[in-house]
Amino acid sequence: MQIRVKIHKVFQNTGAMKAVASVTVDEAFAIHGVKLIETANGRFASMPNEIRKDKDGNEVHRDVSHPISSSARKELEDALFEAFDEAVAQRAE
Repeated sequence: MQIRVKIHKVFQNTGAMKAVASVTVDEAFAIHGVKLIETANGRFASMPNEIRKDKDGNEVHRDVSHPISSSARKELEDALFEAFDEAVAQRAE
């Protein structure tokens, strides 16, 4: 799987959300609005989601797109955080 990442915005000293990115997979599928999150428990990518109400009226967040397998998620997150680390390093120079 070929993954191309574009970091659109980097947030510094603003909490858990570190960046917003777009991903292109195999030059055939684009995912916009991926949030890069870093907490004390680690780093992860939050996929674009929508908010709906369940049958009891509670708000439920549901991913609009997401990796199907854990290996695909790892590959995607590795590419995202590699691009993020490069963007942060370039800003520090």
